[in-house]
Amino acid sequence: MGVEVESFDPEHATDDDLRGYYQVMLARQETDRPDIPRLTYEDVLGRLKNPFVGFGPVAYWVARLNGELVGLAIVYFMEEESSHIGLTEVIVHPRVRRRSIGATMLQAILPELRARGRTFVETWQITEGSDGERFANALGFHTAHTVLSQALVISETDSALWQQSVPPGYRVQQWTDAAPDDLVASFAKAFTAMQDAPTGDLGFGEPVWNARRVRAHEAELRQNNVELRVVVAVHEDTGDIAGLTQLELHPHRPYWAFQRDTAVLPAHRGHGLGRCIKAYMIRWLLADRPDLDRINTTTGAANAHMIRVNHQLGYRTARTMIAVNRDLAELEADLGARCSASTQ
Repeated sequence: MGVEVESFDPEHATDDDLRGYYQVMLARQETDRPDIPRLTYEDVLGRLKNPFVGFGPVAYWVARLNGELVGLAIVYFMEEESSHIGLTEVIVHPRVRRRSIGATMLQAILPELRARGRTFVETWQITEGSDGERFANALGFHTAHTVLSQALVISETDSALWQQSVPPGYRVQQWTDAAPDDLVASFAKAFTAMQDAPTGDLGFGEPVWNARRVRAHEAELRQNNVELRVVVAVHEDTGDIAGLTQLELHPHRPYWAFQRDTAVLPAHRGHGLGRCIKAYMIRWLLADRPDLDRINTTTGAANAHMIRVNHQLGYRTARTMIAVNRDLAELEADLGARCSASTQ
C-alpha cells in the first residue's frame, strides 16, 4: 500500500484515528514548536471541537501510509474580504517527511478548494527554518509575511511591569463577550487602526468592521464557548474609543489566554495607550484567573513598536514564523506536472 488521502470527520472518527491525529500534532509540536508546553490529547481534541472563530467553515483530511495515519490537512474556507483564500495547513509526521506525502495531500484537497471558489492558497504559521518552510519553498510558495510568536509566562514575569497609569484625558473601560450598546459603533470604527498594521503580501483582507459585524463575531465566539475580553481607552472629551485590545480564553485550554488585536487610532498615538490597555488587560485577567499559566500572541516582525511594547510587558519571543501563499491555478499545474513525471 502507498499513501492514501481521505476526508476526515472529527465527529465520527474512531478512537484510533483520533489518537493518530493527536500523535501527528504532538510530533509536529515537539519538532517544530518545542517552546510550547507539551500538547495533551484533550488539547488537540478540544481544538477539533472548537475550531478558530472568524475564519469560516473548516474541513479536514488525513493521509495514511500503509494504513497508518501520518499526515493531516486543515483548511479554513475564509469569507467576505478573504473569500478567495483557502487557509491551508499541511502537517506530516516528522518520521515520514520527505516522501512526497505533503504534496500528495495538497493535490488531493485542491479540487475542494476549486469547488468552493478559491483562487489562492495561504498558510500562516510555518516555523522559520523548519521542514515546513523547505516544503513550501520546494512547491514554489512565496513568503508573504513574517511574524514573531511571543509568550508571557506569568510565573516568570515581574508583575511590576503591568502597573501602568492611564494617560491624562483618557479613561479605561472593560467588558466581556459583548460591547456596550453605546460604544459598539465607536468600537467598530476603532478597528480601522488595524489597517496600519504591517501584513506584507498576505492575501488576507483586513475586515471592514461595523456594529452589525461586531455583534455577529461576538455571537460566534459565544456559540463556540470562547470568552472574549476587551479593554478600551476612551477619549474623555469626545467619548470615542481611542484604542482597543482583545483577548480570548478557549475552553480546551483553561490555563492559556490568546492576546488578539491591539490598535490605537492615529490621532491618539504617542501617549502610551497601547501599553496602558494591554497592562490593564493582564491585571484584570489575573485578578479573575490567578491560575493562568501564560498569554500567547503573534506580532508582525516589521511591527517594531508593538514588539517593543510586548517586551516591556514581559513577553518573550519564542520563535519566528512565516506565512506563505500561492495562486491556486499555478499550484495545480505544478503538482500535476510532478505527478505526471513521477508516473513516467
